[in-house]
Amino acid sequence: MTSIKLGLARLNPKSLSMFTRNVLKNMDGNANFPTPTPALADVTTKLDEFEDLALQAQFRDGRAILYRNKAGDELKDMLRTLGAYVSMVAEGDASIIVSAGFEVRSQSEPTPPLSDPTDLSATRSNRSGKVELDWETVKHALNYVVEMTTTDPVSPTAEWINAGTTSRSKFTVDNLEPGTYYWFRVKAFGRRDNSGYSDPAVVMAA
Repeated sequence: MTSIKLGLARLNPKSLSMFTRNVLKNMDGNANFPTPTPALADVTTKLDEFEDLALQAQFRDGRAILYRNKAGDELKDMLRTLGAYVSMVAEGDASIIVSAGFEVRSQSEPTPPLSDPTDLSATRSNRSGKVELDWETVKHALNYVVEMTTTDPVSPTAEWINAGTTSRSKFTVDNLEPGTYYWFRVKAFGRRDNSGYSDPAVVMAA
């Protein structure tokens, strides 16, 4: 559901004045908002007060700046209440929110399901008992779990054991038995779900 975006904290006095004038212009006579809360007349009165004080504050008068800031905070509070009213009326309809002169908050797209890791390769290292693995990066994956077995994966008795976890699309396995064949597979894990396993890769440890 679309929600309203205020962003009032980042507005300087000039921007706050322009933003408020635009909201008042868009909401005046807008059939979507028959009973604005607070009343547009009250917001206009507070805006006029704020703009008068902002002019006085240009002369670097400390008291004028203090009063301007106080009026600005009060105006922002009124805009927040008005924004809540617009949001209630709009019920998530972005076109109604925009018709009032407010912005809509961008909605993050749901993260798609993780794809299975592909192109897994296992390379025997020059060092005894060491194998280098690498595979294609899986989009949105946070980490990967590497598993290995010394039994042909097509066998129903194959038992996979955890070889380690990494956040990169490569991994080094140490302490393997030289002359032994090892099969490896990889699974990706994301923020909310996980992928299936990659196709196995086999290599004989040096």
